Amino acid sequence: MSDKIGVLGEGSTLTAGTTTVYTVPSAKAALVRIFYECKGAADGTTDLTITINGIAVMVHSNITASNFLFSSPNAIKEGPLSAQATGVDGDTTGAPAPIEYYLSAGDTVTYTLGGSSALAMNIQAVGTEIDV
Repeated sequence: MSDKIGVLGEGSTLTAGTTTVYTVPSAKAALVRIFYECKGAADGTTDLTITINGIAVMVHSNITASNFLFSSPNAIKEGPLSAQATGVDGDTTGAPAPIEYYLSAGDTVTYTLGGSSALAMNIQAVGTEIDV
């Protein structure tokens, strides 16, 4: 087995339901941050919940098609904004959120889309996975 660093898992499913982004393999531990961007549905009823091992760490309801929700260097939830991240400052730069999550073997990172499907959804669990 070997250690990993970088993108440990990712997801882009747009339909309503729960998607597993990353599951820590057996005999491993991981330190991850969340990096994502979501654009809601035209009817404005897209709900997004990001969970770490079953605990909701970010919840936002009624994301519309004219708004983007994303992680930044400052927070796990920026927006919703009427444009994609511009990179002008820390609040408008798409980047992994500053919060780090310590995970053990079998722990998961998931997201759930409720209401309507999203028009765009990209999420990554980025960090380090090590042998234990």
